[in-house]
Amino acid sequence: RPATIGELATAASADLWDPSKGLKHWLRTAEKARRTGDSLVQLRDYEGAFMEYAKAATIVLEKLPTHREYQTLLNADQRSNLGMVS
Repeated sequence: RPATIGELATAASADLWDPSKGLKHWLRTAEKARRTGDSLVQLRDYEGAFMEYAKAATIVLEKLPTHREYQTLLNADQRSNLGMVS
C-alpha cells in the first residue's frame, strides 16, 4: 500500500535538524530538497517529491526561525521572503 501523508511527513522530518550547523548549510539543504522534489515530480515519483518538499518546508518554516544565526545573517526582507510561498 502507498504510505499515508502522516507516514511520509514523519519520514521526511526524521533526523532532519542539527542546530549546530550554520544557517547557510540549512538554506542550501532546503533549496536542494526543493530542486530534488521538482525532479521527482518530473519522474512521477510523487511520494518522493512530497518528502523532499516536506523537508524543504520544515526547514524553512519551522527550523530556520529557531536558528541562532537567523536574526543576524538575514535582514527583515530576507526573513519575510522565506515565509512566502511561490
